[in-house]
Amino acid sequence: MPSVSVIMPCYNHARFLADSVQGILRQTHRDLELIIIDDCSSDSSWELISSLAKSDARIKTIRHERNLGASRSRNDGLRMAGGAYVGFCDADDIWEPNKLEVQVSLLQKNPSYDLTYCDVIIIDENGQPAARRFTEEFPRPKDASGSLFSILVRRNFINTQTVLMRRECLATAGCFDEKIKWVEDWWCWINISRRHRFLYSEQPLARYRVHSRSTGLTQKRGYHINRYKVFRRILRKYDDLPVRLRAEILYKMGIELCSLGKKRSGQHLLCSSGKLALTDLRAIGTFGRSLMRTTFFPARPVVKKPS
Repeated sequence: MPSVSVIMPCYNHARFLADSVQGILRQTHRDLELIIIDDCSSDSSWELISSLAKSDARIKTIRHERNLGASRSRNDGLRMAGGAYVGFCDADDIWEPNKLEVQVSLLQKNPSYDLTYCDVIIIDENGQPAARRFTEEFPRPKDASGSLFSILVRRNFINTQTVLMRRECLATAGCFDEKIKWVEDWWCWINISRRHRFLYSEQPLARYRVHSRSTGLTQKRGYHINRYKVFRRILRKYDDLPVRLRAEILYKMGIELCSLGKKRSGQHLLCSSGKLALTDLRAIGTFGRSLMRTTFFPARPVVKKPS
């Protein structure tokens, strides 16, 4: 069995696919398998995948007869995977040649950590650097390594392309939730972080492509809906959260509903958040100004906050 399994879902990314695949195959750590899942693409993706698979025995392929989404694609790839470590690369992103070498070494030298992630350079449609990194858009926490559960339930700051994890992480936390779209990776990291420790590296080991078909640009409403779903699942699954965290999550749920135009329901959650926060002075200290302003002055415009 290879030491690393790389899962690559693809949906209509024929334009970028070859660069993404070569970024995996040219890794200095060569003991890997690349599992490409074509999610019923309507462009020439499958033809290209088939051709690439003939040129390198490390490539394995799966083809969906209908479009099933990124979560199902990754899960199908994981069911085929045999590596002790698992990584992910979407078919429009690119890994740096030493990514696996660096990250496998990090996990081998630090056995108390089970997942490692890093920074990433943002590139445009033509592959040119956009003069910023992922951490500038989604700032990492001050303590970016260790037990990150209490931070991840508030917001996501981990780019899927940067992750390399021990296989047992998924055995304890489960795979990607197929009922969540576009933020399914965030829910996965939350569940993994409940029992496993994360290790951060500042070195940018991947390039994250933002282009006209990126879901972050085309599915803004969908992101609000699914972030709300994740927050709701957090409250339902983890009933031992401290009051300050529950209040902050209710607050974020209210903001998401307001962003969707459901202001009455949103304001109801904001008020519930405020009442809960008043029972714990530490909760007020965490996000008091924004909470009190939004809760007690609902006529003022609600400014959307990042999840």
